[in-house]
Amino acid sequence: MTPRRRAPERRRRALFDWRYVPVESRRSYRMACILFWSILMYGIIHRYALSLAIVTDRSMLPTMADGNHFLVNRYVYHFRRPARGEIVVVRAPGDETRYVKRVVALGGEELRIHAGRVYVNGRRLSEPYALGWTFPEFGPVVLAPERYFVMGDNREESFDSRQFGAVAREAIEGKIEPGRLFAFD
Repeated sequence: MTPRRRAPERRRRALFDWRYVPVESRRSYRMACILFWSILMYGIIHRYALSLAIVTDRSMLPTMADGNHFLVNRYVYHFRRPARGEIVVVRAPGDETRYVKRVVALGGEELRIHAGRVYVNGRRLSEPYALGWTFPEFGPVVLAPERYFVMGDNREESFDSRQFGAVAREAIEGKIEPGRLFAFD
């Protein structure tokens, strides 16, 4: 008769033990790590690099239609200032609503709207993208440094800086380039 072998004694292992850990424990640990890092990376990317914008009104016609979805380049303005003619996502002062508008005038420039046309520093602005005339009469006004005057392309139906004033640099969330998936510079 052969002697009976004793079953090996099972010891409980710590979760971070370098030796073998039962499969079931590792699976839950891996899932917790994946979930944690996914949420963290989503938050970082959404805050500093990339987000989604939806055009919810007719103010950017004919460039962008109501209901269009665009990726917003949020990192570009960490390295440079917005330029005239760029389409940006902006929050109006005292309002949490996000608007898609075009930068028309920069800080330190004189802006005037006269006879349906926009003048920056006394020169008429060439706006082939604008739909309709720009009313009401406005200015002349000199923008403060780090302030931007934004307007929609559909001037007759746009809620923009003519109503809520020039926006601060901090109110501009990012840049959109229609026709491109992501606006690289």
